Amino acid sequence: MLTGCANAGSSGGTSAGSTTLTVNNNEGEPLTDNFNPLAETSTLDVYGSWSMIYEPLVQYDIQRPGVTYPWLATSWAWSNSDKTLTFNLRKGVTWSDGKPFTSADVVYTFDLMKRVPAVNVYGISFDTITANGKYQVTMTFAKPAYTNFYYIAESTPMLPEHIWSKISNPATYTDTDPIGTGPYVLKTFTPQDFVLTKNTHYWQHGLPKITNLEYVAGTATSLQNMVNNDTLDWSSGGDPGAQKWVKQNPKINHYWFPGAGVVALEPNLNKWPLDNLAVRKAVSLAINRTLVGQRGEFGYETPITSATGLLPSQQSYVASQYSSDKLSYDPAAARQVLAKAGFKAGSNGILAKGGKALDLTIEDPSGFVDYETDCQIIDGELKAIGIAVTCDGVSTNAWGSDIASGNFDSTLRWSDYGNGDPYYLYNGWLNSTLARGSNASDDFERWSSSVSQQALATYVSASSTTSRQSALATLEGIMVQDVPVIPLFDAADWGTYLTKNATGWASPSDPYADDSPGGSYSEIVALHLRPVG
Repeated sequence: MLTGCANAGSSGGTSAGSTTLTVNNNEGEPLTDNFNPLAETSTLDVYGSWSMIYEPLVQYDIQRPGVTYPWLATSWAWSNSDKTLTFNLRKGVTWSDGKPFTSADVVYTFDLMKRVPAVNVYGISFDTITANGKYQVTMTFAKPAYTNFYYIAESTPMLPEHIWSKISNPATYTDTDPIGTGPYVLKTFTPQDFVLTKNTHYWQHGLPKITNLEYVAGTATSLQNMVNNDTLDWSSGGDPGAQKWVKQNPKINHYWFPGAGVVALEPNLNKWPLDNLAVRKAVSLAINRTLVGQRGEFGYETPITSATGLLPSQQSYVASQYSSDKLSYDPAAARQVLAKAGFKAGSNGILAKGGKALDLTIEDPSGFVDYETDCQIIDGELKAIGIAVTCDGVSTNAWGSDIASGNFDSTLRWSDYGNGDPYYLYNGWLNSTLARGSNASDDFERWSSSVSQQALATYVSASSTTSRQSALATLEGIMVQDVPVIPLFDAADWGTYLTKNATGWASPSDPYADDSPGGSYSEIVALHLRPVG
């Protein structure tokens, strides 16, 4: 059922007033005893569980754009033409070691981002970060920074100054005893599973109601056995049998796969052959998005049709000059594009130019079964136009390292959805400041253009809707004409769950969050859950 796999150390259930849910949000490779929320390869990041321990200032409802939940901050306000941001912090919050959470912790966290580029993954440029007493923090920026609010408030885990200020290199620190403000603390760890248990110091008194979350690792077979036996309570992924699985036991088996971003084939623009625009255009034309979506994504993700890469829900943002630019499946046109660019077939049928064959590798975690299936289908489609493809399934840690360092040809990957504003899609794809050096946090394709940088900056600082629309039109034009990434279909936020041991899950009728166990919003779901019985 997942893009991951699992093997439980114990099954979910309730005993002596204690409820344990088994959870999986990845392919279940051996876990790493590192819970550093700043490290992309730490267990907290790989398993998408960082907010269970390290909380943000604000939470978003990803399914209801514009809906926010005050969290460690109770209120906030912009001033000075969106160049000053002030947070009022929640009183009475303590870290899991009992020490109080104050403005000093918030100042430390963001000052760390200002001082250490490796942990400033969103490239936010702060001027000053100051405390106004124990429960208020003010940030200033040289330019309007309103669009950075999502990154600042929702995507940044707060760190305890009394612990992290003693760490010499926070970006690479191995955190085996995480101390946070979140509803859970680390109870046990093994390479096969780790257990989070209720934080007795949690500021939302009486919560969580679920005592333990057991994140499990294993093989695809063991995961499927858990699914078949209804012993995996909360998981992330999709499967062609999801609907059949629900029908087998509709009282307890459930899934919800709402859209939350764009899946794209992200090329490495610094490597042959996808550094060639004609090749990128041909690849886009040769992929049958409907077929890949039906077979690889099991029909739960629909094709992107606009060449701007924007989702159907974002079509009102598409400039009139690009409204007719559609993504089409046309292998004949793909061959013509390559022929016009000077590519000729060799004896093996693979096209080449200047002695260099058209062959590429698509790298993704081997446990992402949908992406692996997508790749096999794309392999056949591209070979039909003379491009050789290798599907390379690797570990999640290796994949994260490779895309961060640029050691890949191409990868299937989902976008940053943010709060639904197209800015977050385009910032993730086109902001070259996010791909500096060998530790990229986004723009993994290594797109670099002064035009896109200026458009992104203009959108951030725009004081009128007209200016923002003009900046978006520039970014849309880059997508249409330069194809920096190849959009495929909407990115479902996979969530499968059992109501055998817990109720209160998010749903289309109560979309307070997504049901995927990955992402900061998984904390919101965990806090809504109640034991059965």
